[in-house]
Amino acid sequence: MSVDITKLPILEGVMLFLLIALAGAFAGAFITTSGGDGEAVGDNGAATETPVDTGDSNGTPSGGDILVTMGDDFFDSNDITVASSASVTFQLTNDGIATHNMRVAGDDDEYITDDDTVSDPAIFSGGDTGTLVWTAPDAAGEVLFRCDFHPNVMTGTITVQ
Repeated sequence: MSVDITKLPILEGVMLFLLIALAGAFAGAFITTSGGDGEAVGDNGAATETPVDTGDSNGTPSGGDILVTMGDDFFDSNDITVASSASVTFQLTNDGIATHNMRVAGDDDEYITDDDTVSDPAIFSGGDTGTLVWTAPDAAGEVLFRCDFHPNVMTGTITVQ
């Protein structure tokens, strides 16, 4: 006797579960790639607005709080401009599911060395918030930052003016 396994009640439940999981994954991917809250998204998936500080007469943020959201494999904002010698507090939020953090390279332009500045906490689970307190160098230039958990895709630049 041949049994049609598609007629068994348990398999119907499994099929329904898989269908719902697939629909949820699709919806999550769509929200992540569209910016999630209707904001304009750049080529790398990051929104264009960065600083909270109103800045100096040139429009360069002089210091203060800068909001940065960590999504799954991107920083929103990943192109930040600050004044030289500015004291900055990055207000960090992990809006993603994956574990993230933020590490600013030190004077040696290398990561995982004694002169780096790392977020507090050093590990953000989904929904976590924290800060990274940093002082810009005196000289103009570019300083790199990244997520230690996604170092090849989750990167950014702080332009010091």
